[in-house]
Amino acid sequence: MTYVDPQGPPPEQVVHVRREGGATGWFVAGAVAIVAVVAIAFMLTVGARTPSQDQIAQAQEQGRVVGNLEGAQTGAAQATIVAQQAARDASAAADSARRSTEATAANAAQAAHDAADRAALSRDDTLAPSADPNINPPPAQPQPVN
Repeated sequence: MTYVDPQGPPPEQVVHVRREGGATGWFVAGAVAIVAVVAIAFMLTVGARTPSQDQIAQAQEQGRVVGNLEGAQTGAAQATIVAQQAARDASAAADSARRSTEATAANAAQAAHDAADRAALSRDDTLAPSADPNINPPPAQPQPVN
């Protein structure tokens, strides 16, 4: 351990100054400055370009055309859906009409068959009732049993 007398003269201080690598900082600062100048020049040239009125009008027209095209495509898709639904409805109506027609035809055929049977029975004199009560008397009524 070293003892320093506070009343005595101050100790000697030695300062060493080194002069090495001083140019590196300047090179870095120069490179940053060059990049900054190039970036500012780029922003000024790109940012200075504003669209002309013709370019704005052309872009608006292109937007309208795209909007109309998308609207037409949407309308066509909706029309296709509606047409498909109408086709399904028409098919269902045709099936219903076919079933109804078949049922009506079957009923008409049965009615014609029944009419033919009745006509055949009416031609047979022995089975057909006569309008004269003396020719075909009514059947005898059963007598009640007491």
